[in-house]
Amino acid sequence: MIRQPRRPLRTALRALPAVLIAAASPMLPLGMGTAYAATELPDAPYSLDATVSPAPLSTTDCTADLRCALVASPTGGDDYTVLQNALNAAGTRASAAVVDANGVVVTPALPGTVLLGEGTYSITKPLKLPVNVNLRGSSIKTTAIKIADAAPWSNFGYSFMIRPAADQSLTLEPSPGSVNAVSDLTLNGRCVKGKGGYSETGSKEPTIVPEDLPLSGCESDYATENNAGGGIKVGNRWTVQQVRFTNFNYFKLWVNGTRDAHIVDNRWDNWFGAGSGDEDNIGGGGENTGTVIENNQWDQTIRGNSFDFTHARNVTFRNNKVVANRYYAEQRKVTGYGSVYLESVVGGTFSDNDLKGANIVLKSNSGYSHTGENLNVTNTRDIVVTRNLIHDTFNTAITAVYDDYAGAPTHVRNPGGNNTITDNVITNTAESAILITGVSNADKNAPDTITGNQITNVGVRGSTQYSGFDTVGIAIGIGDGDKVHHNSIVDDQAWPTSWYGMQIGATTSNKNISVTNIELTDATGGWNTTSGLLGGQRKYGTLAALAPTGLTAPNGAFTWSESVAQDPATYSPVGGYRVYRNGVEVAAYPVGSPVIPGNLYSADQSGMENGIAGYTGSGATVAAKTGDAAVGNGSMLVTTGSTTGTVTVAGLAVPVTAGTAYTSVTSFKALTSGGRSVRTGMTWRDATGKSLGKFAPNHRNTVASTGNWVTSSYTYVAPAGAVKAEPFLVIDNSLAGEQHLIDRVGLVAGTNTEGWTDGAWAPGNRYQVVAYRVSDSQNSTAATVIG
Repeated sequence: MIRQPRRPLRTALRALPAVLIAAASPMLPLGMGTAYAATELPDAPYSLDATVSPAPLSTTDCTADLRCALVASPTGGDDYTVLQNALNAAGTRASAAVVDANGVVVTPALPGTVLLGEGTYSITKPLKLPVNVNLRGSSIKTTAIKIADAAPWSNFGYSFMIRPAADQSLTLEPSPGSVNAVSDLTLNGRCVKGKGGYSETGSKEPTIVPEDLPLSGCESDYATENNAGGGIKVGNRWTVQQVRFTNFNYFKLWVNGTRDAHIVDNRWDNWFGAGSGDEDNIGGGGENTGTVIENNQWDQTIRGNSFDFTHARNVTFRNNKVVANRYYAEQRKVTGYGSVYLESVVGGTFSDNDLKGANIVLKSNSGYSHTGENLNVTNTRDIVVTRNLIHDTFNTAITAVYDDYAGAPTHVRNPGGNNTITDNVITNTAESAILITGVSNADKNAPDTITGNQITNVGVRGSTQYSGFDTVGIAIGIGDGDKVHHNSIVDDQAWPTSWYGMQIGATTSNKNISVTNIELTDATGGWNTTSGLLGGQRKYGTLAALAPTGLTAPNGAFTWSESVAQDPATYSPVGGYRVYRNGVEVAAYPVGSPVIPGNLYSADQSGMENGIAGYTGSGATVAAKTGDAAVGNGSMLVTTGSTTGTVTVAGLAVPVTAGTAYTSVTSFKALTSGGRSVRTGMTWRDATGKSLGKFAPNHRNTVASTGNWVTSSYTYVAPAGAVKAEPFLVIDNSLAGEQHLIDRVGLVAGTNTEGWTDGAWAPGNRYQVVAYRVSDSQNSTAATVIG
């Protein structure tokens, strides 16, 4: 048997490569947990009762069948030998299938059967099912097989309680056309001794070992258990039906390198004090093909992913129900669980599932050790995700990530794409609803289709950005010709959290991915529709400014730092700021706030409402101006002299403390000719008035315009000996006779130069501030604080 390494990443963030994880914003800004906390108790119906399965095989029917043998009850000790002998004998009663030269079944196999009576059977070694043998219990509630308390873990190292007697694979067929079934029983992996049994009245609470402790989640530590004691490893054409998996340290169900396995109407839980390792509930891959997983249920007490295949083809996952909630996530100290992962899966349909808390992730295998089947990278492609109900997620609802690993060893990169995400109903996601992102355009060579999805309320846990995207209905960061239309994105909350219907392009600076030729409508003319969103229908991420930083709000007195363009190459100046309280815009400041909080310059020095006393120009003349100002009515008119060159303006000095960081801020506007770099800074002076240096930013990212005001800011630590500072304002390469305006001059200790006071401030209110662009009013990502 191929040994499978334990997977080290335990949270939903392993959906994204490291470069994207680094760009992800924290789940909850400071204070958000209190504002959004709700008493989330265990919930959602989960039942062991069959939904689509026939009644279990009865003792009477078994007795009447010459191919069936009954094991009436447990021995009270180690039942391994009795059960294994019964299975071996059943193999002699089976008839193999007859197949033609092409492998097509002409006469179906007639399997032998072992029926287990009621009770709990203990085994000390894995049971090995011969081909064409069925193992059935009396019912999922009354028949159980468990790993014996005395069995050493080494007996089950990298193995399973039930597995094929002979190795099977896509190319290795010990009996073509064979069939096997395991049904109508419970498997208990002895993660916690004496727990996990069924009781009509017992407590359904699990045993929880928090993830931050050095334990596997079971009674013993990780080193002792050493990847031991899984549930079932299926073979070719196995059916696993009405089986309850509980109390396991290792993979609960393993489907690897097989064909046409059928996993139907099973249950996963950790009821009655059971524990769980963090391995997948259904795991595997190995290019398994034709696997059908349907009508199964995962209870909220599970641990780990509900499903994760790495390397598989033509997978069907339908009509399943997964429940994961924050109560158990917080108990285990994880950010999420229950997720559905498709890693390097080519072809398949994921439809009509009900996922609470859990999400669906399509990605490559690049995150594994780059050897063996994971030397080459295959991105997931040709998947249909449709008609799923996905709600209350820990992160995004549906994510597709296209990536590769860099450098050695030399390997083949297989791009993905052609995935279809359609007609899903997505509600109350912590992050965006649908996220399509990646690392390089070379990793995706076919467009995705995203249509007909109904999305309601994203970002409900307080996040405003993840992996370079605001909390939006649909985020597209990579692709050429993707089709995104006929989706509905709505926010119906009293306090809206959804910013846009769609974001095209990430706000991060990865220039190796792009979105081109996106189709936002089809031949019928249908577009995406939106309602109740904070920012509107659409955002172009690469153009927006960086978010304000340093947002604080002591008792409703808000301050924050200046925003700047995220990429000077696509420069568009910040036009101003908007403030939102509980999802409603309550203030808008073109250019900036009328008052600079903590300004060391006087109101007259800053706003020039009463003239420009104390200001002098070098290379230019200065004069008072009215009627055109950044704030108020007054400003300073700067007229360049007869010589083209750099113009500077100085002002009155104010006291400062050496070693303290100060920020200078100034707004500029061109009157006659735009395009000049404008900068703000400060001149430091010692106690004698001697200059200790004039400092302003070296970059030329703030450019004056005749159509709008722009703001420059600069932070610097006062040098040793500095006792005063004065404004040092710069206009570069100004032509002779040009005129510019200056207003809103400030110097503050620290970095925050914008401010607003809320007269209706109250504890628990959610406040958000965005910077918007001059050209198109596109918002930055929001900065958030809780009152």
